[in-house]
Amino acid sequence: MLAGIAWVLLISLVAGGIAYIGDRVGHNVGRKRLTMFGLRPKYTSTVVAVATGMLIALSVTMVALIASQQVRTAFFRLGQINARINDLQAQALAMQHDIDTTRKGAFSLPIGYPIANIGLTTRPSQTDAVVMAQLSAFFDQTVRAANEQFARAPYDLKPYRHKSSEPEIQAALRQELKNVRATLPGDEPVLFLPLVAQNLFQGDVISFRLQPYPDTRVIAAGDVLASLDVQGGQNVNFLQLQQLIAAASIEARHRGMPSVFAANPQPANNPNDVLTELTRLRGKYRIVAKAGADLYPHSGGVLLTFSLVPR
Repeated sequence: MLAGIAWVLLISLVAGGIAYIGDRVGHNVGRKRLTMFGLRPKYTSTVVAVATGMLIALSVTMVALIASQQVRTAFFRLGQINARINDLQAQALAMQHDIDTTRKGAFSLPIGYPIANIGLTTRPSQTDAVVMAQLSAFFDQTVRAANEQFARAPYDLKPYRHKSSEPEIQAALRQELKNVRATLPGDEPVLFLPLVAQNLFQGDVISFRLQPYPDTRVIAAGDVLASLDVQGGQNVNFLQLQQLIAAASIEARHRGMPSVFAANPQPANNPNDVLTELTRLRGKYRIVAKAGADLYPHSGGVLLTFSLVPR
């Protein structure tokens, strides 16, 4: 915002400076009755005025082009961008049509859903042999659990047939370990969760990925995750309370809790007790949702405590 205002002021100053110089030149041309290209003095002053206006427009355009990548894109690549947008819209419509017609009512699992209710906590700083053995065993355990649960009605997915001992799987696990070591250096523990890799429909082969999370404390007990301003003596409806819980869920995800664990925060105390207390009070208050305990990715969920504080 401030940068945009600064550029507007700069462009205004440049335009004003050029206009002032043009005005002075035109004034001197008219006063001294100078000529240009053999024109009469009054036509010469007109030429100076027109040239000044053109110079202002050119200067403003050049400043904008130099200062902003978006302006350069709008000037020189707008046609390409519009064509790309049209292509993407056509692809999105085609994909939606495919989902609505050929797979309507056959949706099984969404992307990011836990394909197995298990997790692996390890330290990637250990030797390759140790971590690869852990990842391989965890991979096979995930495959067994996923096939047992989802390769049957009502999901009707096709079982996953690969094993960790296969060269391609070993190469993929080694690459995953390499990526984790590059992005999460140090000796901190890492939690791996097996999540659905893409939206799965009935008849699809089960697919998943091992998603890593730094397994350190992401939320301390008592941290405020969300709040709601309320008025004493009034009732808070169910929708407002749900919005407060949803805001706490979003904040937990922002702080590093896996989405699957942060999706449904659990209350440590009854929020209805807070709402009942609010009806007996007068004045301005705030319902605060705090973490009910130290929370790590391996905690498996978000615990909330609700309290009422004056504001």
